[in-house]
Amino acid sequence: MRRLRKTHNNRIVKACGAVIVSRPDELQQSDVGTGGGIFEVKKIGDEFFAFIVDCKEPKACTVLLRGPSKDLLNEVERNLQDAMSVARNILKNPKLGPGGGATQLTVSATLKQKSSSVEGIEKWPYEAAAIAFEAIPRTLAHNCGVNVIRTMTALQGKHAEVEKSWIGIDGNTGVITDVKEKKIGGYLFGLLLLLSFISFAISIFTFVG
Repeated sequence: MRRLRKTHNNRIVKACGAVIVSRPDELQQSDVGTGGGIFEVKKIGDEFFAFIVDCKEPKACTVLLRGPSKDLLNEVERNLQDAMSVARNILKNPKLGPGGGATQLTVSATLKQKSSSVEGIEKWPYEAAAIAFEAIPRTLAHNCGVNVIRTMTALQGKHAEVEKSWIGIDGNTGVITDVKEKKIGGYLFGLLLLLSFISFAISIFTFVG
């Protein structure tokens, strides 16, 4: 290959174990990448693509996305990026909590219970945070095509009981279920990060008030 974009060049370097040099006279034997496997050019549709496969200990890979329209490709790319980010975060911090909105609903119910014991404007942050945590299960119910108001009312009623902290929404069917029994998990670090943001916002509100 004679000409490459900088991004493509960086990927090839990671795949082959090479080192980029600015001038040919600076090239050393250790800079040459020997981890590359088979190099081939394939025609897919109306375009030609270069493939470097069977590399030894590659540090990069390419996912080829194709579709009938640019909008569809952008949507697929966003979904793939989200999925890869979730996988990366789980590898970095392998902790899961109850999914299907169960964790958010439990936190929301706890905040509502706490707000009932607080008087005056100091209860407003608890109520606002409780409503904010219900956004995830509400979005799940909306995406499943079920009656959002009826589903949220039923979930809130179940989470008012202490033993119902594992009750959430099955994202495939929209049915209220025990997420522990169905093995539906959620990424715990994202929730902890959200909790820290809300805690900071409440402390600022209380300080200003």
